[in-house]
Amino acid sequence: MAGVLLIIMLIFGFLIWLILISQKNSNTSVDQSNAKDAKPIIKVRCTNGHINGYYVEGGLFKGKKYLFGKLAAEGTFFNGVQTGQGKEYYDNAQIKYEGQFVNGYWSGKGRRFDENGKLKYVGQFANGYASGQGRLFDANGNLKCEGQFARLPGNTEHVKDPSVPSGRCKEYYDTGQLKYEGEFKSGIWHGDGKLFDEIGNLIYVGKFSNGKPARKS
Repeated sequence: MAGVLLIIMLIFGFLIWLILISQKNSNTSVDQSNAKDAKPIIKVRCTNGHINGYYVEGGLFKGKKYLFGKLAAEGTFFNGVQTGQGKEYYDNAQIKYEGQFVNGYWSGKGRRFDENGKLKYVGQFANGYASGQGRLFDANGNLKCEGQFARLPGNTEHVKDPSVPSGRCKEYYDTGQLKYEGEFKSGIWHGDGKLFDEIGNLIYVGKFSNGKPARKS
């Protein structure tokens, strides 16, 4: 009788062992499946820092770029150079630019922010500067100017904002009332235009030169 009970206990224990092994194998396969689907994070070295991310189609690398230990940019990169949709950050971690990149430069549609995170410009960019159709905002978020923008000619190394209205644009008072509509040259009223007072009355129509009405003497 004791032998029969021993055999029954051994069989029962063996069945429990099989069940536990089956559950373990099932859990292991799920984990392996998840590991297979997940993209492994890779650290790629670049000048003065590294990029954490993973490879995607076309040989692009998607991730976050750190320079001197701080987050500098995120998006897609090719050979360490940013391309396509992405973001760039100030040293204080505030977003600086969000939009399209070409060969590491802001190019295409984008938005530029100040160091406090307030929107500064939205529109077209080329080679790292506002260029083409866009809208410029002041520090309070009010629309300041809209129209065509271009980079100032010459050496702009020490110019804080080298992209200025150029071509046909509209400029506004702080109240939002239209102030000037017409041609600009290097950020200054120059050419044909209209000037309005702060309540919207038209006060001058004609030629402008270096920011002033070119009135005939």
